[in-house]
Amino acid sequence: MISYTTSEDSPVLGFRVSGKLSARDYEEVLTPTIEARIKKDGKVRVLLEWGDDFAGWEPKAMLDDAKLGMAHWNDFEKIALVGTPNWINFFVKIFDAVSKGSIKIFDEGEYDQALSWAEA
Repeated sequence: MISYTTSEDSPVLGFRVSGKLSARDYEEVLTPTIEARIKKDGKVRVLLEWGDDFAGWEPKAMLDDAKLGMAHWNDFEKIALVGTPNWINFFVKIFDAVSKGSIKIFDEGEYDQALSWAEA
């Protein structure tokens, strides 16, 4: 499940991910929101916060995640990741190597610091 953590007028799109992410989470929330911001501003700043109950992706959601990242890898200006599970860090490093944007990982509980960094 994906829920918003920032307001519409924030320069940063903030999301909290919990449970198992589904294709519906991407099709109805994440992808259209990110693509609308890219269309509006040319770039996007994203903050993703992982909940303790994050249980990974359904197969279609994993494909949707990869497609979103590949289609827009140079449209992400900043990505702040809060409480990222360790096993995801490998994929973060790969995305960081090919993206023109900045990615920074924050520990659980550092939401405010991550938001400040992403806004700057």
